[in-house]
Amino acid sequence: MKKIHLIMILPAFLLLACADWLNIQPALETRENEMFANESGFKNVLTGAYIRVAKPELYGRNMTMTLPEAMTGHWKAVDNSLLGYLKNFNFEEKACKDLLETIWLEYYQTIANLNILLASIDDRVDLFTNGNHALIKGEALGLRAFLHLEVLRLWGDVPGNITPDAVAIPYVTKVTKDPNDLGSISYREFSRHLLADLDSAERLLANDPITLYSNDILNAPGGLVGYEENRPEDPFHYYRQSRFNYYAVKATKARYHHWMGDPAVAASLAAEIIDAVNTSTGSSKFTLADERLAQSGKMTFPTEHIFAVHNSLAQQTVNTLFLQHSVGYTQDSVLLRDAYERATQASDIRFRDNRLWQTRLIQIGSSYNFFKKYVVDDRTAVDVVPVIRLAEMYFIAIENGDAGRFPAYRIARNLYNGLDAELTSPQAILDRLEKEYRKEFYGEGQMFYFYKRHDYASFPWPENRAINTAQYKLPRPEAQTLFE
Repeated sequence: MKKIHLIMILPAFLLLACADWLNIQPALETRENEMFANESGFKNVLTGAYIRVAKPELYGRNMTMTLPEAMTGHWKAVDNSLLGYLKNFNFEEKACKDLLETIWLEYYQTIANLNILLASIDDRVDLFTNGNHALIKGEALGLRAFLHLEVLRLWGDVPGNITPDAVAIPYVTKVTKDPNDLGSISYREFSRHLLADLDSAERLLANDPITLYSNDILNAPGGLVGYEENRPEDPFHYYRQSRFNYYAVKATKARYHHWMGDPAVAASLAAEIIDAVNTSTGSSKFTLADERLAQSGKMTFPTEHIFAVHNSLAQQTVNTLFLQHSVGYTQDSVLLRDAYERATQASDIRFRDNRLWQTRLIQIGSSYNFFKKYVVDDRTAVDVVPVIRLAEMYFIAIENGDAGRFPAYRIARNLYNGLDAELTSPQAILDRLEKEYRKEFYGEGQMFYFYKRHDYASFPWPENRAINTAQYKLPRPEAQTLFE
């Protein structure tokens, strides 16, 4: 998929300081009016939110490659380093405190930007063309819900311990000058807000271009051979997999119901996405990556992207984390062969032929394993980072009673067909998914949430490591505790 170029100059009032992270100063309200004087202003603010989400502070690094991956021990780590502190859940260390505060603030500052947009959009409906009022508002509402859910998955309780009236996290739906609006609310109220946002977003995005055109067409704004006359006229309607589209809303609903333990709803929503087709051809909207795609070197599996972000600092991130062997984003060869079940799954498309991992010689007698998911070659990084993928929808469906989906996934990944017969009980399914989450989402940050959702008492790989329930709930930044 070609990258989406996101360019925007953010006004000062959108870049909020730590102490005023949701506060808008009255003197700047006039600038807000100027910002939303035309449709382009709304487009720019929404684009700015995507830029923030894609920054290294969130999905360009911290929320994909660093925090959740380090906590599950996916990277080889020295104890007295950031990766080591995270692996040991030592959040009292300053480096960890700073990281968590950065992530928390980036989430809520992005939400604040979306709230600024949403506070004005319905007052200026006449400014919009080509259905863009519904499109922009739907994306903003859906993205706001998604971001809140991500905060909940980190800072909320283990799902099995959640009670409706217990305290969750803040769910911020308005531009506020009142610190009392920054406090946490109950899980019951959180769920009400989140589902209201997602339901509204789903209605507004009913005619999302992604429901009308194939992803191939939408990723080729210059025209796709044979489809020159059947494509959107508005340039804003392209690259829908890099925007919070209709299916991203559905996937977030599936993720939420899966997290909260509503298996029937979660499986049904996941199935809708798996079975979605292009109306003009009947072909699948999203397709599982297979050997053919893996041979092309596209190991982030772009045909599966339901929502992805464009990381403009991808090369810098890759150079720092993976190409410099001294940083530590690596893993031992023996452990990797175990993780990818090399002895029994030698044809797995993710591990064969040095596709995801390559051993590199540093000097005679010394080598390290280079992680290649986000690398095209030594000079080119993959700048589209997946945030929600089709494989996750398969896992949600499989775990929640639709185990018949597993063979399609297994065939795509070229796994041993005898695995089908092993899925004889919920525990057997869970054991298989535990292995597949690791292999599938290495470097994407999903393994931690699998463990937390099931309150695993220990992480079985790379070594058996005990975890208690309290550790799964990350400590709030000190700045936030002032509002609690």
